[in-house]
Order: sequence, then structure tokens, then C-alpha cells
Amino acid sequence: MADKLIRAVTDNGKFRAIAIEATDMMKTVATFHDASQLGITILGRALLGSLMVSNAILKGDERLAISIDGQGPAGKVVVEASAQGEVRGYVTNPKVTLPLTPKGQPDVANAVGTDGFLSVTKDFGANEPFTGQVALVTGEIGDDLTYYMAKSEQIPSAVAVSVLVDPDSTVVTAGGFMVSTLPDATDEDIAALEDKLANFPAISTQMLEGFTPSDLLNNLFGEEQVKVLSTTEVNLYPEIAKHDYARMLATLPLTELQEILAEDHGIEIIDRFTGKIINFDENELQAIIASKDANGL
Repeated sequence: MADKLIRAVTDNGKFRAIAIEATDMMKTVATFHDASQLGITILGRALLGSLMVSNAILKGDERLAISIDGQGPAGKVVVEASAQGEVRGYVTNPKVTLPLTPKGQPDVANAVGTDGFLSVTKDFGANEPFTGQVALVTGEIGDDLTYYMAKSEQIPSAVAVSVLVDPDSTVVTAGGFMVSTLPDATDEDIAALEDKLANFPAISTQMLEGFTPSDLLNNLFGEEQVKVLSTTEVNLYPEIAKHDYARMLATLPLTELQEILAEDHGIEIIDRFTGKIINFDENELQAIIASKDANGL
């Protein structure tokens, strides 16, 4: 299992942690979108961060949707994730380009922007979805998810995500971790952790050296100081099938479908999550209209 997410707790019972590796998944994601190095970096951070947040606050078949809209040139970032390790998402402007930062890194903060909000909608199944919203802090995504966890979930946490992408948009590594405090953690414990995080080697550097999610946590807390509770495989959601899109089209007003048929003789749909094009020709669109008409819809 190359791509995985682990849940763990420190032996002293003061912190819980989630760590993730999703390099192969991100390589697949990079093939879906005609995206820039910066666009893939933004999307990757959002996908990995959302997976960790979902596994921290959801259970069972619950899922969440995260929307990040900072009015930056990248546009809106949208992600859906589940507690089962499935995820998908897109960046409105995946081709976004900006000069590298003074440290030679993709300028995620300015691409995302901070003039807006991070919204998290939790779907509990039978219950009404619940949405929490926080103002964007830095646009770096990991920082903003950290702020969300503390502000909306009341769980002090540190979220670190890293997606190393070559200039040709090839994904090299993708991983991260999230550490949250437990009730027994003292102010001194938290301060000590903050010091460790401030001096922690870059995640991408450690992953290039072959470190696994478990290794990342051991490097942070110390060897044999962390107990892994569970491991979950990380995957993209299955692609939406054409017949599902047909059902979506059937929810449109009959007059709107008839107008599309008369003017365009069919319809083209672009799957925002995969970049793939789904075509319904004149006959297929006519069949959807006939079905709605026959059922009095």
C-alpha cells in the first residue's frame, strides 16, 4: 500500500496524530488537469489536508466538502473527502502562474489569496449538512486548516502538507501530518511541540530520503513514542459515470433541455474533478427529454 493514511497517538497520551503519503495519487491527479506547477501544488495541499481533517473529525460513511476562496488568481479551490480515505477536488484556474517566492518555492499564498474564507461542510447522511467557516489567515492552506481546526472544531492542531512538484508539473512527493492536542497536554508540552515543529526538516526532504508516514511521526516525537492505531488506504473517488450525468441532466427543467436540444443539438459536460469531457449527442439528449416528458416531469 504505497498511498496511505495512519492515525496514531503518543504513548504519553498527550497528542494524537495523522500522517499521510499520497504521491502516487497525486501523480494521477496531475494527469487529469492541464495544470501548472503552482496549480498542482495548491490542489495537492488541499487534497491531503482535507483527507487528514476528514479523518480527524468524521466517522463511518460521513464526508465533508471544503471550499477555499481567497480571491487570488488561482480562483476557488474545492475538495470533497471522506473518513474512508477517498478524495477529489479541483482548482478553478489550475494553470495559475506566479514568480517563485524568495525561497524558490511556488507562491501558494498569493495564488490562493487571503481576501475570503475557508468553508467546511460536513455531511452526516440523514442529518442536515453543517457548515463551518473561518477567514483565511495566510492562503498557505495548511495554516488555514490549522486555524479552522482550532476555531471551528475547538481542537488545537498543527497541519503540515507538502507537495513537491517539478517545473514540468510532475509530482515528486506528496505527504504531510496533523498533530492535535489531547486533554492531558500541558502548556509546556504544547510549547515543546511548537519548538520541534519550528525546526522540523522539510517533509519533502524526508520523503525523498524514503521516510514513511510512521517515520515522520517518529522523527517528530521520538522513536517508539508513537502508537499507530489504524491505517487507511488513500484513493481518489471513482469517476462519475455517464449514466449518473444523465440523471443530473434529467433534473433540469424540461424547457431548458428542449432549448439546449434546439440550439446546440447536444451537450458537452466537463468533469471538474478529472478534466474529462462527457458528450451527449442529439439522440441521447432527446431520450432524456422523452423520459421526462413521459413521466410528466
